[in-house]
Amino acid sequence: MKKIILCDSCGAINRIDNDKLQSSGAVCGKCSKDLNTSAKVTSISFEKLEKIIKHAQLPVFVDAYADWCGPCKMYGPIFSEFAQSNWRSGEFYKIDTEKNPMISVKFGIRGIPTTLLFKNGKLAHSQSGVLQAPHLNQMLSM
Repeated sequence: MKKIILCDSCGAINRIDNDKLQSSGAVCGKCSKDLNTSAKVTSISFEKLEKIIKHAQLPVFVDAYADWCGPCKMYGPIFSEFAQSNWRSGEFYKIDTEKNPMISVKFGIRGIPTTLLFKNGKLAHSQSGVLQAPHLNQMLSM
């Protein structure tokens, strides 16, 4: 399986073999800058998310949030910890619903935080509220 890595420099989408992620020296195919292959949650725009969903081979988890939202601030660390524990099993992103209102329109987000799960280019599950790791694990196994 290949994991999608967004280039921090130019924003290009790069595919890296999951088993090669630990090796250093991964560079962007577009701008040749070093890629950040750490197990972090990446903040992205709606346009980039649409590309990722289309090309991802692994499940894509998205934390839809807003900076002013108290529950979102509580959920951010839970989602990040889950991403660090499961980075080989999925793609993990966060998207600000205030800066990217089309995500709410397209996927029917009525409350935040909302966790979206995409598989095979389609929305497989959507859940609003602060989720705990067991629920996220359950979503991953869907």
